[in-house]
Amino acid sequence: MFFNQKKVESMEPRPKVLVVDDEELSQDFLRFFLSKKYEVYTSGSVNSFYSLIANVDFDVILMDVFLRDSKDGLQLTKEIKKTEKYKDIPIFIMTAHNTTRDKNEALNAGAHLFLTKPLDGKYILNLIDEVLKKKSTSIPS
Repeated sequence: MFFNQKKVESMEPRPKVLVVDDEELSQDFLRFFLSKKYEVYTSGSVNSFYSLIANVDFDVILMDVFLRDSKDGLQLTKEIKKTEKYKDIPIFIMTAHNTTRDKNEALNAGAHLFLTKPLDGKYILNLIDEVLKKKSTSIPS
């Protein structure tokens, strides 16, 4: 008797991606594309962000810059990069603003990539795949 390949693959844990965006439409769009390959969690507020990162081990974070909350995505990125658990996590900053200043601020905050909205779902999938491949083949020092 042979195992169904799809069944075997579905039993393996999928990488976890956190989408932090206060706009539900953006969350839904990213969940639609990313859930094909990843376990996707979404956060629309600072409080839910803190709760999720405390309770789930994420592999990648997609972070919107502008959150209608007490902190913005750059502040959260700086904070999380200071933690031992998430100091090396790839964070993709997402924004509708595409200025050199915005990009520099994102990279200085610790972002791995700077992405301009509107986002292309297939492109994001490929970027995450590439980052996770590099992460899995890198040897810890």
